[in-house]
Amino acid sequence: MADEKSPVDEDVMKDTADASETQDETSNDEVAADDTGLTDEDGVESADAEDGDSASLETQVEELKEALIRSQADLQNVRRRAERDVENAHKYAVEKFVKDLLAVLDSMDRALELAETTEGFDAAMLEGTQMTHKLLLDTAAKHGVEPINPVGEAFDPQEHQAMSMVESADHEPNTVMAVMQKGYKLEGRVIRAAMVMVTKAASN
Repeated sequence: MADEKSPVDEDVMKDTADASETQDETSNDEVAADDTGLTDEDGVESADAEDGDSASLETQVEELKEALIRSQADLQNVRRRAERDVENAHKYAVEKFVKDLLAVLDSMDRALELAETTEGFDAAMLEGTQMTHKLLLDTAAKHGVEPINPVGEAFDPQEHQAMSMVESADHEPNTVMAVMQKGYKLEGRVIRAAMVMVTKAASN
């Protein structure tokens, strides 16, 4: 014979079942809320990490750009120095030869001066000396050699070497009054300064 349940017992069981369902729903809501909270925090941390990585990459890119610019500038400087060195090597390759040639030019100057100032000097010999002297200077000029003969010019310490100073009322102070030995330049660069006599103001 089956047990008969009273209406009271059925109500108790129903209330218990309802309470259990309510508790389960509450637990599920709490778990969902917890899960939602963890997801938000993870999202913030992930965004912060991405921002940090992006900033780091930008910094590295800027550093690489600066390094590249410096490298290009250094390379350009090296190229320019190399080009200048090659150009100078071509320009001044004959410098040693020209310096050795200066003694010959000095001898020709003295020979020409002597021929022009010696009374009764053979005219044909004088003409030949003058032609030889001019030919020598013209040949040297083709290779970038030019004389420094600054008579009457202002004294320039870059091109002139003062051997003596002479008082003169007819010239401005620091004027080259006489050249004792010509100077020479090679491609615009002084290879020997001219030895000169310079004027100074007359004393009272």
